Amino acid sequence: MKIWSVNLATWIGLSSILIWASLVAVVKLITEFTSAVQGIALIYSFSSLAIFAFTGFPKITQMSKRYLLGCGALFVAYEILFLVAVAWSDNREQVMLIAMINYLWPPLMIVFSIFARQLQARLWVIPGFLLAVMGLMLVVNPEITNLPKFMQVLAENPWAYGFAFLGALLWPCYCVLTRTYGRGQNGVPIFFLVAVISLWLLHLGLNEPFIMPTFKLWLGITVVGSLIGIAYSNWNQSMQFGNIKVLILATYFMPIFSSVMSMLILDVRPELSFWIGTALVSVGAIVCWKSTAIS
Repeated sequence: MKIWSVNLATWIGLSSILIWASLVAVVKLITEFTSAVQGIALIYSFSSLAIFAFTGFPKITQMSKRYLLGCGALFVAYEILFLVAVAWSDNREQVMLIAMINYLWPPLMIVFSIFARQLQARLWVIPGFLLAVMGLMLVVNPEITNLPKFMQVLAENPWAYGFAFLGALLWPCYCVLTRTYGRGQNGVPIFFLVAVISLWLLHLGLNEPFIMPTFKLWLGITVVGSLIGIAYSNWNQSMQFGNIKVLILATYFMPIFSSVMSMLILDVRPELSFWIGTALVSVGAIVCWKSTAIS
C-alpha cells in the first residue's frame, strides 16, 4: 500500500477518535431538548443508517454464534448503559465525570487482556492501573483521601454513575472476546441495529413523552448521527490500513480529548484538579500499554 494511503487511513482513524470524543457532550446537548432516551434513539437511528450505507448488510449466516450473540450482547449493553448514563446526568458537570468513569476502559482492557492471555505483562502494569484509578478518584473528589465525600458525590446520581462504571467494565470484555471469537467478522452494523431497536423499546417502556424536535434540532441529530456512523465504519478500515501504533496511542488520550471537547461544546470550566485527574487517567493507561506485549 502506498505511503499516502497509509497516512490517509491514519488521519481518517484520528477523525473517528475526535468524533467519539465529542459524543458525550453532543448527546447531552441534544437530550436537553428531547426526552432522555428518545434523543439517543434518534441519534443512533441515523448512525445505523449511515453504517449500513457504508458497509451494507453483513452475512449473518457466516458469523460465529459466540461472536454474534455473546459479543453482540456486550456491545449493545455497553452502548445503552453509557449513553443512558449521559442522558440521565443532572447537569453538564456530571457529564464530564461520567465520561471519565467510562474512560477507565483502556487500562481495564489491558488488565482483562492479561487475564485472557492475549497480552504478557510486566510489573509496571500495576502502578499504571492504580494511577488511572487515582486520576478518576481525583476527578470525582479533589480531596482524594476523603472517602465520605467521595461517596457523597457518587450518591448524587448513583444510577448514571453506576451505568457508566458498568459500561466501562463491559466494553473491555467486548474487545477481548471479539479478538477471540471475531476472526475478521464485522457484526457492528447488526449490533447497532439491535441497539437502536432496544433504545426505542426502552423509550416506550419508560413511558417517555415524544418531544418533536425543531427543524434545527433535526438537522443536528441527522449530522451527529451520521458522523457517528461514519466514524464506526471508518475505524475498521483505519485499523487495517493505517498506522496502528499512532491510532492505539491516540485512544489513550481519549479522556483529554473528550474533556476538551465537552468544555468547548457544553461551556463548562472544570477545576484544575479535574484536568490533573484526567491526565493521570491517560498516563496510567499509557504506562499499562507500555508494560505489555502481545502473547
